[in-house]
Amino acid sequence: MGLDGRVRLCWGHRYVITVVVLFVTGCSGTVNQVDVVVDTVPGVGVLPGERTVPIDRLVVDEVAPSVTTPAVRPSDLDLPAIGQEVDGDRLIVIGDSILASTAPRFGGTLCDALTDAGWTVEIDAEPGRFLAFADRVLDQRLNPGDGTDWSAAVMFFGSNFDGSVDGFESLLDELLARLDPRPVLLLTVTEFQENRFDLNEIIRARAGDRVRIIDWARITAAEPGLLANDGLHLSRAGQNRMVTELALALGVAPTLSSVGVGTCLPTLFTDDVMPTTVPD
Repeated sequence: MGLDGRVRLCWGHRYVITVVVLFVTGCSGTVNQVDVVVDTVPGVGVLPGERTVPIDRLVVDEVAPSVTTPAVRPSDLDLPAIGQEVDGDRLIVIGDSILASTAPRFGGTLCDALTDAGWTVEIDAEPGRFLAFADRVLDQRLNPGDGTDWSAAVMFFGSNFDGSVDGFESLLDELLARLDPRPVLLLTVTEFQENRFDLNEIIRARAGDRVRIIDWARITAAEPGLLANDGLHLSRAGQNRMVTELALALGVAPTLSSVGVGTCLPTLFTDDVMPTTVPD
């Protein structure tokens, strides 16, 4: 697939994706300091523009990666989309400000893209959150009740980091164990500071039959125009690409042909005030 920001969504309803940018300042620090990304504009930053008129479809060129190009998405490794690996359509998406900017409350289009592909989606993401936030989300949402469960999960963390590589690795393994046997889609974080390289190596090492990786770090390193001025958060093109990469990696929900389009579920996690302390 070409990395030029054009999109092919080959299912259901077709539309142009309009994006919103969550602008924050970069943060400075060393491996012994806490890195927290702080909002520079109250709320969401730049508001999205008007939605464009629907068109027949958006197109992305399918180009096989060269032998010298690292794989950046599951399809580069000839792995099937997650929708081909599950029986249900319920998807939980957990993350920090990167994924929060794709949520409906910020004008993001991730729910639109995934529900059109048949997924029933819950986006539990807040700005400034560390990996421990995922543990809190799972405490409340892993067993949502009413006989329902999640078919698969997406997680994006690493923008905010407390300096403990070992702690990140240990907690990530605990989270993956809690989600077992559900498939999990992980994303690496843009390496806007050197210590994020270590986190990404940990994330990449978890790739396997149940865990798929979108190497967002390599995608944004190759295309800096996907990033805002802080070198971490998403430009409008970047949010479009994030939604596209997730949609392609997840594919069509297995229930699309029988049930139809999915639903965007409400979230309990809408605290968009940046934390002032590091979580325990």
